[in-house]
Amino acid sequence: MLIKSKTPSMKVMYAFYPMVIITGFIQLLVPSTIHMIMKNFSIQEGEAGMIPFIYFTGMLVSAFLITQLIKKLSVKQLMAMGALIVLVGLLVTSQINSYHIFAILFLLIGFGNGLMIILPGIYTTHHYARRNAEIQSLTFSFLAIGFVVGPVFPGIVEYFELSWKWCFAFPALLIIPALIPILLAKHEPIDNAEKLTLRIIKEIISFDRRFFIWIIFAVVLAAGSTTGFLTWLITFLENKRGTPVGMAHGVLAIIGIATVIGRMVWGKVSPKITVYRTLLFIVPIAALFVFVAPFPRSVTLNIILFIVATVFISGINPLFLSAAGAYPKSHSSSAFTLLFIAMAMGGIIIPFGIGLVFEHAGPVIGMSSISLMFLLVWIAILINKKEMPLSEHFHRNPLP
Repeated sequence: MLIKSKTPSMKVMYAFYPMVIITGFIQLLVPSTIHMIMKNFSIQEGEAGMIPFIYFTGMLVSAFLITQLIKKLSVKQLMAMGALIVLVGLLVTSQINSYHIFAILFLLIGFGNGLMIILPGIYTTHHYARRNAEIQSLTFSFLAIGFVVGPVFPGIVEYFELSWKWCFAFPALLIIPALIPILLAKHEPIDNAEKLTLRIIKEIISFDRRFFIWIIFAVVLAAGSTTGFLTWLITFLENKRGTPVGMAHGVLAIIGIATVIGRMVWGKVSPKITVYRTLLFIVPIAALFVFVAPFPRSVTLNIILFIVATVFISGINPLFLSAAGAYPKSHSSSAFTLLFIAMAMGGIIIPFGIGLVFEHAGPVIGMSSISLMFLLVWIAILINKKEMPLSEHFHRNPLP
């Protein structure tokens, strides 16, 4: 008698994707509006760089807690909780006149948005191990669609000289309809997933210490550099190149389209040539284009180079996250969470640092300096030397 496959239908994953798009919209709110925020609250780049720091701190907290929450709440309940937190946070943020309260609210927004971003990734790692890299890239492609929508609306707001606070109120209104498919879907439980504890972390590290250390190092730098690239792009174009009002938002939307394309491409390529070789190929090319892009005095050439860089940058983080599939199902949720924590740490530290470089060394050096971190990511990949699919890596190096 044939045994029915327990692999859940992809319809379950598709139910996540409308909300994933909204989370991408929210993720790009600060990069899309940071110049408006600076103008409204009369602050400089260094102080404005605290908002990504606070937002990713909220995401970091959600990452630490999520494996505990999975044991107590269902996927639907966790997604609904994250949606409610973000909805309330955005609506209150749109009414605040104090910069410090405004910034602190992004701790809550980061926490709720973190839950909604991490859960589909954990669900994929837990239930679709054989297709993990492909589906992680697909999920992050939908996140990137939010990167397209996100900058467009602030650009419209700025062009028609509407209140900049609409940029935060509008995505809040989209959350409830995006939640409906999740509430209607039949999700499989994320069972047998160990809580993220010191014991589990030690076991994950013991699986392959060098692999773990270098991939964490690479994820911190790659995620932080990508966030910094997106955060300061509009500031570079408007302050250094004098692009017209709203035009930079259009560029950021095109960047989002390039991100979708890049993630779809590298998600299909990586199973054929291995994740390792794909990263080995795309990371140095991303570093090269990021380094060169700010220097031409032609804004058109700047934009073209930024878009090309994005196609290569876009594949890096989803492929790194797919490394969680190298671990057994009981540890995969915790492994994914650790990688996401590394991403959040990068988002906390690096955009703030780039903001300081912008302030003290200028926008050109600020944008170009991001390439150095991608170069360090490439070195970390070379040191790891895992020239095999990550699924094979597990079979050759099983946990004790």
